[in-house]
Amino acid sequence: MTLCKVLLTSRAPRSAAPSPDTSPDACSGDSFPGLSGRACHAAIVLLCAGCGVSDRGGTAGPSRTDSTGVEIVRNADEPLRRGELVLPARRVFGSDQAGPELFGDVGTARLHPDGSLWIADSQAQEIRVFDSGSGAHVFTIGGRGDGPGEFRRSDFLGFDGEGSAYVYDHEHRRLSVFSGSGEFERNHLMPSTLGISPLPQHVTSTGTLLGQIPRGPMERTPARGSTVRDTVRTWRMPLDGTAPTLVSKTLGALYYFHDGQSVAVPFAGGSPRGFRDDRVYAIDGVGEASYSVYGPAGLERRVVIDRPPRRIDDRAVTMYLEGMRRSPLPESLLRIYEEHLSDMPIPEARRHWGDLLFTDQGEVWLWRAVDAAEATAAGDPADDQVWDVFDAEGAFIGLVRLPADVWLVQLVGQTALTIVRDDLDRATVAIHDIRWIR
Repeated sequence: MTLCKVLLTSRAPRSAAPSPDTSPDACSGDSFPGLSGRACHAAIVLLCAGCGVSDRGGTAGPSRTDSTGVEIVRNADEPLRRGELVLPARRVFGSDQAGPELFGDVGTARLHPDGSLWIADSQAQEIRVFDSGSGAHVFTIGGRGDGPGEFRRSDFLGFDGEGSAYVYDHEHRRLSVFSGSGEFERNHLMPSTLGISPLPQHVTSTGTLLGQIPRGPMERTPARGSTVRDTVRTWRMPLDGTAPTLVSKTLGALYYFHDGQSVAVPFAGGSPRGFRDDRVYAIDGVGEASYSVYGPAGLERRVVIDRPPRRIDDRAVTMYLEGMRRSPLPESLLRIYEEHLSDMPIPEARRHWGDLLFTDQGEVWLWRAVDAAEATAAGDPADDQVWDVFDAEGAFIGLVRLPADVWLVQLVGQTALTIVRDDLDRATVAIHDIRWIR
C-alpha cells in the first residue's frame, strides 16, 4: 500500500473516548501549565487522493460570508454519509509475551510515509518500528538515558516533509531528529528565547516547531472566590535563537480560587486544538457548534453547524461531581467542589466537540462529546463514539461511528489506526478498515 504524507498525531488518551465533562480541564494553558486534568488530544489523518469522503452528491453546500477578512462557513445539520469501523481489526500490535510487541505504556502511534508503523513506548522511552503489512519488527530508536538519541521524558512530535522523525525530551530540553530508516541525525537544545520549559507539540513539513511557551506561576494568588480565565497561546518556535512568533490565541480553562488553591470550573475547560502542517485548528467555546482555523496571518476561517446548544442541567452537574469523586483528585481540591460548586460560574451550555483530527487533504474530523443520557435521547447507542466530518473548505460531509473502547489515531485512505486500552490499562495498536454505509 502506498501511504500519503504524515502530518501529526499527539499522545494517545489514557482511556478510550474519555468524557471532557468529567475532567477538570481539556487543555493546559499558559498561566497554569501544571493544572491540566487530561492531556489535549490531537491526531492526524492521512487520506490518499481519490479515497476521500467529500462527494456531496450535488447537494447545495453551506453558506459562506466574509467578516473582516475571516470566512464564515455555516452548515445545516444534515449529514450526507455515514461510516463505521469494520470489526475485527485487520492487524493488532501488542502482546503479553516478551519481545518488541510487549509495550510498557503506549504513548502514541504513527504511520510513516514509507508505510512503517512507529509506536512510542513511554515506559521504555523507545520508539519501536514495525512493518505495517507483515507486522515484523524493523528497528528501535531511543531508549532511557542521557546520551545522543536517548530520552528521559519524551514526546514523539511526528515527521517532517522528508520523513525525519522528531522527538522532544522535556527533562533535557532537547530535540532529537532521526532519519526515516532510524539513524540518529542531530540534537537541538531549546534556546533561552523559548523560556524555561517550552512545550513543542507539532512539527511542520518544513521542520518548524509549533507549541506553547508557559509563562510561569502567577505573581499573586487571586482572592478567595474569584475566577481567572487562562489563555492558550500557540507559537512558532525557532531553534536558532530568534524570537518566537504568535500563531494563535485561544481560550484556556476557567479556574476558581479558594484559600490559595484552584480548580477548573465545570464545563468551562480550554478549547481543544489540533495542528495541520502550519495551521492551528481550535474547537470554539460553548454556544454554537463551531471551530476556527488559524494560519500564518491569523484567523482565516470559522466553520459553524446549526445544532441546538447542549444545555447544562442539574443532572449534568451531579454527574460531573460524581466523576470528580471517582478521580484521583486530592482531597483538598475535591472539598472545594463539594462545598463551593454552587458558587462557581458554570456556563449554560457545554462544548459540542471534545477532540479533532485531520486528513492530509484538509478534511476535519470532530468527536462529539456526548454523555450516555444525551446519546440515548438522540437515539444513538450510549457506548458509541460519533465523529462529524467536514471537508477542507468547511462543508459538512457526514459522520462516522466507532466503538467506545477504541481511540482513533490516524487514517490512511479507508484504513484506521487506533489505540485500545483494556480494563488494566494495557494498550494495543490496531489497524481497521472504515466502511461507508451510505
